Amino acid sequence: MTEILHERVLRLDCISHAKMKSLDPRHTLVVATLSPLEVHGPHLPLGQDMFEAYAIAEQAMTRIAGLEPTWTIVLLPPVPVAADCVPQLGSVNFPVEIVRNVAYHLLEPFAKKGFSRLAYSSFHGGPRHICALEDAAEALSKRYSVGAACLFSIVLSRLMEGDTFFAGIETIPERQIDKLKLKQDHHAGMVETSLALHLWPQFVEDGWQTLPGSVAVENVTEEANDSFLYGYQDRPSLWTRTKRTASQAASMYRSVKHFNVHTYFGYPAMASAAQGEALFEHLLNITVEAVQEFLAKGTEMNVHSPLWKGRRLLLSPMVNKVANDWLKIYVEE
Repeated sequence: MTEILHERVLRLDCISHAKMKSLDPRHTLVVATLSPLEVHGPHLPLGQDMFEAYAIAEQAMTRIAGLEPTWTIVLLPPVPVAADCVPQLGSVNFPVEIVRNVAYHLLEPFAKKGFSRLAYSSFHGGPRHICALEDAAEALSKRYSVGAACLFSIVLSRLMEGDTFFAGIETIPERQIDKLKLKQDHHAGMVETSLALHLWPQFVEDGWQTLPGSVAVENVTEEANDSFLYGYQDRPSLWTRTKRTASQAASMYRSVKHFNVHTYFGYPAMASAAQGEALFEHLLNITVEAVQEFLAKGTEMNVHSPLWKGRRLLLSPMVNKVANDWLKIYVEE
């Protein structure tokens, strides 16, 4: 983290009360980062998701400041509060209701003062975590009539369109991973190892070069894999959407069972710093485009991920109690 990013990109912990009072709430975007401390294979730092989320927030907002001269951005320090973390020693996992409430209260003081745009940054794909951030944003929007959104949800929605994510690395000469494997690269695999090699190589422990591919589904076909994170079909039929929903539920279950034993999910040995640089630039471009639209449209913009449709199930206290006990997500010894 740097103390000074841009004259209009401010860190809340580094500015004064007087500076905060001088800002125009109608043209200030306040961003809170919530991503976990979580096990990422045997080789990546526990702060990987938190580092990724804040790095994207810093760099994307710096670009926004250059593109939108009437806007000021205030970044809150990253908060390591998240749900759906890998249940291994080193992960700090929170119940989903705590994540939602922390997110809400982080930005509510600014909503009360009339700040017109509020956003969450994250880089953690836990379904309940994403829905918790979206629910907090939705509640702030409705109660205070402000624009509030989870930026990661918007970016995630765009990454799930066609081959958007693969396009970020398609022309890298050393690329080994193909579209099918990329759809299976969810946690501490090629994508996150490449990002780490580019952004904080000093924290990457040796040995990733020989880690075998690790996925929760054996003999995956292109059709079966359509429900995974990167590379959805555009405008699918009702039958395809139904199959996808069922496949998503099954894949969530398999992933939880997978992480009770394993610490990564993907192909870390296929990583490289060059791919990490290309992926980071690609993510920045998508984020900047999403933020510009959000600044212009506010609540008129579709700010939800596909997971939002299942929020009542994912955020239900009763369902979460049963799921946590059944899947042993929070193990007490």
